[in-house]
Amino acid sequence: MKSVSLSRTSATRTVAFASLLVMAVAAHKNASADPVLLNTDPFAGSTALTTPGRQIFAGQERTLPGFSTQNDSFVFDLKAFSAYGVTSLSFLNAPSSGIPSSGFNVIVLQDFDNDNNPATPFAAGTAANVIANRIDTDGAGFFIYKNSALDVNRLVFSTNLNSASADLSILARIASPTGQAAIDELPRFTADNFVATVPEPSSLALIGAGLTGVAAIRRRKKA
Repeated sequence: MKSVSLSRTSATRTVAFASLLVMAVAAHKNASADPVLLNTDPFAGSTALTTPGRQIFAGQERTLPGFSTQNDSFVFDLKAFSAYGVTSLSFLNAPSSGIPSSGFNVIVLQDFDNDNNPATPFAAGTAANVIANRIDTDGAGFFIYKNSALDVNRLVFSTNLNSASADLSILARIASPTGQAAIDELPRFTADNFVATVPEPSSLALIGAGLTGVAAIRRRKKA
């Protein structure tokens, strides 16, 4: 019986170590990624939520020099958004005609003009209204759109994607690319660019242990 117990213990340790190695390899592969951490109440320091009518708050806006859809990601600490009912992320990238009535709270809006009139700016409120016209289920969420006046893509939080009067908080401005290049970038966003959690200290410790294990294995092979 003792040998069976030892065998099970050894197997458990092997599985645990293998898991650490997988985590370490994943961390190594993503080492070049540039996460943008969003961990603050989107309306902190604002009276928007207590002011009648739609308010558009830009006090939390971060200007990013650029954003690579291949490598970078927005990392949402859901504790900062839980008061608004956001407990997970569900991603969609589509023109307004492809937005379903429910099921998504992270939307990359491929539309960049709602009336074919260059004199009418396509801003955060306009984009929010385009989305609200398609959604019929209440719920807070996020969207990325191309701002025609600023000529850049922006990330916005809405207290209710279904409402044309919902308050909005501008979270980020992607300074580059601009113009047509910014429009071309919209369809390239994927779910990988929107991460719903931040590793806890204990998870970081496990990843560190896994990396140490990988380094030890490499040293043994070289020896």
